Amino acid sequence: MKLVRKATLALVMVLTASAVMAQKAQFGHVNASFVLSKMPEYTDAMKKLAKTDSTYNLELEKLAVEINRKIEEYNDDADTPQLLKDVKAQEIQELQVRAQQFQQRIEQDIQQQQMQLMRPISTKVMNAINEIAEEKELVYVFDISSGNPVYVSEEKSLDLVPLLMEKFEITYDPSELTQPRLQ
Repeated sequence: MKLVRKATLALVMVLTASAVMAQKAQFGHVNASFVLSKMPEYTDAMKKLAKTDSTYNLELEKLAVEINRKIEEYNDDADTPQLLKDVKAQEIQELQVRAQQFQQRIEQDIQQQQMQLMRPISTKVMNAINEIAEEKELVYVFDISSGNPVYVSEEKSLDLVPLLMEKFEITYDPSELTQPRLQ
């Protein structure tokens, strides 16, 4: 009989502890992309990237003009011996290859710069999300901008966007924040 009482008592304690933990478990959600896009540092980073991209595009345009000029010269030179035409054609091909390689290097450089510029901003947002989650004693925080969660009940889940905006002292119109519909 004592064994049954002990088992029953243990079961009641486990169920009570589970119920308490279930009541305390809270979930939060955030649209981290939206928060990130409202950060002043983000705007500065995008301006810097746009300036670099513009500089690279000017150089690419100069290269394209040079290639087009050489193609026109090649086409206009009807009296040139075939050997010289072949040399000019090879020059054009080499310039085109250089332009493609330059374009690839530009894309890699822009991507690398973007990662370098965004890393500290993303870290700042993630640290703030972690702080708020700990303050609010959240168990999980879902980033709904990444599209990972299948369902988020906005009534039962704490939206961290207003708290983050307040923390970073960013004013925004809540109607700007349209939550992505999860599927």
